[in-house]
Formats: sequence, C-alpha cells, structure tokens
Amino acid sequence: MKLTIRDFSKIAHAEILVDGITVIAGENNTGKSTVGKILFSLFNALSNMEEKIQRQRLKEVEDISRSLIKNVYGNNIIGKDGFSMQYPRRLRLDLRKKLEENKEITCRDVHESVEHVFTSKEFWREEFREQFDEISDELEEKIYAVLKLTEETIMRQVLTEYFNNIFHHQINSLIDENKNAVIEIEIKNKKINVTFDKNRCMDLVNGFAILHQAVYIDNPFVVDKLSEYQYMYGDMNRMDGYLVGLLMKKNDVEDMDGVFERVLNKEKLEEVYRTMETVVEGSIIQQQDENFYLKREGFSQPVYFGNLSNGLKSFVILKMLLERGALKEKDVLILDEPEIHLHPKWQIAYAELVVLLQKAFDLSVVVTTHSPYFLDAIHLYSIKHKIGDKTNYYLSEMINNQVTMENVTGNLDMIYKKMSTPIDALETLRYELNNGD
Repeated sequence: MKLTIRDFSKIAHAEILVDGITVIAGENNTGKSTVGKILFSLFNALSNMEEKIQRQRLKEVEDISRSLIKNVYGNNIIGKDGFSMQYPRRLRLDLRKKLEENKEITCRDVHESVEHVFTSKEFWREEFREQFDEISDELEEKIYAVLKLTEETIMRQVLTEYFNNIFHHQINSLIDENKNAVIEIEIKNKKINVTFDKNRCMDLVNGFAILHQAVYIDNPFVVDKLSEYQYMYGDMNRMDGYLVGLLMKKNDVEDMDGVFERVLNKEKLEEVYRTMETVVEGSIIQQQDENFYLKREGFSQPVYFGNLSNGLKSFVILKMLLERGALKEKDVLILDEPEIHLHPKWQIAYAELVVLLQKAFDLSVVVTTHSPYFLDAIHLYSIKHKIGDKTNYYLSEMINNQVTMENVTGNLDMIYKKMSTPIDALETLRYELNNGD
C-alpha cells in the first residue's frame, strides 16, 4: 500500500510506503501524526461503504422532515412525547425498510411513506391537517431528491464530514489556501484519489470499498473511560471513540462463529503473549461495578484501571485488543508516539510486541516516534524476527513552514543525527560550564 499526500494541512508532499511496519521519525510539529490520521479517516470513512451511504441518505431524510415541519408549526407541534422528533424518525425507519428490500424507490413510494407516517390521529390536531397538505408536496420532493442522489455524491459528503471531524476544518494547505489538498492511496494496484477544496471533498475517483479497519492509538488514558463508555461516547474524539468501542467488544467464547480463526490466532500469538506477560502479568476483568481491573497474582485484590501507571495502560490496550479478537489480519494499526509514557526498558518491550503483532496478523503498522531507543528497538527486532525487508523509515522535517517526508530506509543515521541534536546541545553546555565560559 502506498499513500501520497500533497498540500494537506502542513504537509507539502509525502509518499509513504505502508507495507509491514512504517516508522516516521522527526521533531515535534513536523506532521508525523497527520499521516496516521489521514489513514484512519480514509479507511474508516470508506469501509462498509454501502451501509454508510444508506445511513447518510436516511439521516438527511430525517433532518429534512424535522426541519420543514418545525418551520411550519414551530413549537406548537412539540408535545409531551416529543412528536417533532418521533415522527421524522418513523419516516426514516419506514423508508429504510423499503430500501432494504432492494427496490428502486419511486415518487409513489415516498408519497406512501409520508402519508403512512404523518396521518396518525395521535399526531395530528385537526387544525394542522390543512397546513400539512400545503407542505407535503415540498417534503416529498426534497426526500425523493435525497434518495436519488448518486453514491459518489454521498461518499464525498461522508469524507467531508469525517475528515473535518478529525482535522477540525484544517484540511487544505495552511501555507497556500488556494491549493487543493490531494490524497492518493494505492492498494493492490487499485487507486483512490480524494481532492479537497476549502475543506470539502470535491472529487472522489475510484472510491472502492475498503475491507479492513484502521485502529489509531495515541492515548493510554482511554482505558480510564471504559466504564463510562455508554455515557461519554459522544464526548470522545472519533479516534478514541472507535478504539474504546473495540476495547469494549465482547469475545463470546461460546459463539461458534470464528472458532477456527480464534484457535489459529491463539497458536500464532503464543510468542506475543509471552512477551506481553513480561510487562502485563495477570488477567483483565470487569467486576459488578462495571469497572475494569487487572487481576495479578500476589495482590490481595485486583487493581483498578485508573490506578495503573500510564505506561502499563499502553500495554493493557494491546492486551485487550488481542483478548477481544478486535485486531484482524491485514488491519492498519497506527501508533502515535507510543514511547511517551514508557521507560526505555518498556519502550524496547513495546517495540518487540509491535514487530510480533505485525508478523502474526500481517498488519500494516504506522509508528511515529522521536525516541532513539524505540527506533533502534524496532529496527533490531524487525531484523531478528525476519521482517526487516517489510520495515520502512521516514524522516519528517519542517522546511519553510512546510513538511516534507524523506524515505531514509537505507540511511537511518539521518534520523539518529536529528535525534542526537539535544544531546549535542547538552554536551556543549557541559563543556561551557566545566570551562567557565
């Protein structure tokens, strides 16, 4: 897989090969995280494409009917049962049923659904009926127009909303806002091209459905939110919300679906679990208070997740993803500066886990880092576990306020030189202090 980025936010140009493990190193504020966020947005916006298209159509139907009715009737129509919310939703469900029958939606179908939903005696007061007759034609016309929109038009809207949610309406170049932001992703000789103008997706070429998910991990504190997931989901950013949803996934051992896959995975992951146990001993449990705990031998009681060290939480996330079967073969795993909360010793252990997971699941792993320990560990363990030829390294730099990324796979000294700059500065300071300068 190859990702090409042009004039996207701070990134002027980047061509990133994502095959096995891709390490992007560089100083802060050099666009490293942007690459992972683009991949996350592309994969998760374009996965389950048919389902997203239908959901977007029906969302528009509900929004149109609610807005039009409220404009006509104002608050008079809002009763104790929340009629203004309830009936547009019923219309949405009625039309969804027709769409699921794989029939071509006609004007007649829309008319029948509108009549069926909005002629309820419990809803209409006599004086509102005449007013509804005046707007029903307009309502049906707008709904039919939405249902007849092309799939490409809807997907452009999905991409617009998804990317703006992740990038907070800063998609186009921060240097020259007149330039279009362009993303191209090539997967098995198939290409998807996406173009943004003024933070809107204006062009989508070859928008084929993506079959695998992208998981983005940059925040070990998400484990503190697990018990509050059902209450806080709407308050989380999209990446954290997606991750927490995976961590909350139940892996029913009595469910025969996928039993062979689980057995095969267990065999493949023996080495992964042995490495994991060197840091995260014990089992993860959820008690009656709905909180999560780590149960460890030698402790009188399980340890509440919130009381775990931040470094340990980083490993707990990987452990939970594995135990719940949330990672699948050929998924994309994005790790944004995972070393931040880890002691150098644990950075090395985490790096080996990343290498082993890639090998076991044939993952596409994108890692950003500014730690020489972590970088060196990825490099050495990828050679030890025989995936060195599937590991690529990029140096991200800011030049004239624009980010460029260079493939330095054959010359890692370029990265180490950048990382050694602070050490050189300290050595200079030490020399000056020792020599009385």
